[in-house]
Amino acid sequence: MKNMKNKITITMLALVGISNITTAQHVACGGWHSAIVCSDNTVKAFGENATGQLGDGSNTDQNSPVGVGNLTGMLAVSAGGDQLEAHSMALKNDGTVWAWGSNLYGGLGNGSADNTNTPVQAIGLNNITAISTGGWHSAALKDDGTVWAWGWNTDGQLGDGTLNDKSIAAQVPGLTGVTAISAGTYHLLALKSDGTVWAWGDNISGQIGDGSNTDRKTPIQVNNLSNVVKIAAGRFFSMAIKSDGTVWTWGENLYGQLGNGTTTNSNIPVQVSALSGITGAVAATGAFHCMVVKSDNTVWAWGRNTYGNLGDNTITHKSTPVQMIGMSDVAGMAAGTNFSIVHKTDGTLWGCGRNLSGQLGDGTITQHNVLTQSTGVCTIASPLAIQTVFSQNYYELNAAPNPTPTGIFTLKLNGLRNGVVEVFNSFGQKVLEQSLNEKTVNDNALSVDISAQAKGVYFVTVTCNGQTHHQKISRN
Repeated sequence: MKNMKNKITITMLALVGISNITTAQHVACGGWHSAIVCSDNTVKAFGENATGQLGDGSNTDQNSPVGVGNLTGMLAVSAGGDQLEAHSMALKNDGTVWAWGSNLYGGLGNGSADNTNTPVQAIGLNNITAISTGGWHSAALKDDGTVWAWGWNTDGQLGDGTLNDKSIAAQVPGLTGVTAISAGTYHLLALKSDGTVWAWGDNISGQIGDGSNTDRKTPIQVNNLSNVVKIAAGRFFSMAIKSDGTVWTWGENLYGQLGNGTTTNSNIPVQVSALSGITGAVAATGAFHCMVVKSDNTVWAWGRNTYGNLGDNTITHKSTPVQMIGMSDVAGMAAGTNFSIVHKTDGTLWGCGRNLSGQLGDGTITQHNVLTQSTGVCTIASPLAIQTVFSQNYYELNAAPNPTPTGIFTLKLNGLRNGVVEVFNSFGQKVLEQSLNEKTVNDNALSVDISAQAKGVYFVTVTCNGQTHHQKISRN
């Protein structure tokens, strides 16, 4: 057993599951459609629906939210597709992945190439903590830090060294210690626990960031980029936020989406001009534009603005960041092809930009040049309470068996006494609390029973003598 008295930070492996679940994407944009996680952890979608990407059993566009199948217990959504061929995914609290829409190249991961307008489960995926959809490919991150990909592979975006499409998820070889993923339209990014960024797939505009314009069929490290805390991939470009609050971009710059005051492509990262104090928690890239949140709670955007998607009440492209008018208290954001949506901490949804297919979800097909509230949308799920629980440095706890097939496990306490044990589910809800004292502890161990809870990921905390110890538990 590890010496908890000397262990003052948790391992990055333990952080993988926690960080990805607590920053789960509750709003998502595809090419011309959107998906959201409601406060009851169901999923709704709106916008273009030609290939069933709304998941409501039809192929009819919707300018107001419709329910996606019978999905419940959902933690995150992701939406892909460049134009009419589009698909969507959702991550469930049991670590499984569900997908619907276009399946032309196997992007739904269910072993077929047939489109479906209702959700189907992706085959062979479990213990997933994050998902990301590209144009016609998909990716998932496991709690062991490995990346899995499937779908279209013409540009090597599956990272397996081939150009062969796959209709079932396969592990990206040689890539471990990953804490975040982001799929562009034709490429993929991965952030590792050491703060480096790795990329593969299409590189026509330099979006891989290795100093070349050569497609990569296996992951390669992005040049001169370290201490990264957030990544996002656009159509032909990429973005990263560093721990010092600076933003870096590379790839296509036709509309100024690199934000460095030029329209010149770059195959290595360049710093976004006059932008600092950016938080790593909330940021997004669309097909041709970017959005970020500053530490002063303001929201900034740059790039293509043909349809008002930068939210500055103009339709002029911006090669340096401009403030999105009247927006603060943002909890999450997403960007599609020429439109943007954000959700605030009060659960309201706001959108701007192109709306011809109803992708802003406001019941109209009217373009908005500033962020405008979509009042007919459900309350968006809040950032998980578990994020607050694990927002400091914590001592590591030892629990076994893990995973637990019965829901009963033992905490090795190493002398801990006179405290409290709490167990949270993946929604951040407390499902168990029990006292820690001489009567409950037996031989430096405590038996904990969550057998009445559903299968999935849980977080255990022991608070004792001003210190908090933790462990992630899988209930199989």
